Amino acid sequence: MIINVAPLLKQSVSTQLDISLHEDPIDPHGENAGLLDAGAVMIDAELHATHTDPGVYVEGSADAFIEQQCSRCLRPTRTPVSTTFAEQYYVTAPVMSGEEVEEAPEFAKVIEDDFLLDLTPLLREELILATPQVSLHSPECKGLCQVCGEDLNDHPHTHNEAIDERWSKLAQLRDFHAERE
Repeated sequence: MIINVAPLLKQSVSTQLDISLHEDPIDPHGENAGLLDAGAVMIDAELHATHTDPGVYVEGSADAFIEQQCSRCLRPTRTPVSTTFAEQYYVTAPVMSGEEVEEAPEFAKVIEDDFLLDLTPLLREELILATPQVSLHSPECKGLCQVCGEDLNDHPHTHNEAIDERWSKLAQLRDFHAERE
């Protein structure tokens, strides 16, 4: 999502700009294609950009669906993700002639002299941070069989327990009946 912040920066400090983004599905060739790197397949975001003394303060919230694999059975699943965020961007060039611009702090996010602010990296980072490490397609997911790897949700089954040869003599005791001998 690329926005031109020059008109906002020409306004007085504390002027706000409201921005909405809804894309379903995300176009792999569009300006929001970077969100696909986070696994997002749909996004709905509300952002508020505020003109501040050093630049533009962006805050907002985003709801998205992230395409993942179920951690138990490896089925594809869509995980709903919600996040809120806030970020300060510093201006590096004056919008109107005659203005002095303070130097941005080290490692700060900056607005270049074209005054185009790409919010896709911010949204991508926030979605990645909000995405759960473990996702399940269903809370009742049984996973994969540890022996044969078959999906236990589709074909529930058990295997005969393999006996460690070192314990095979003890297994014979289980079948021993004193009254028979």
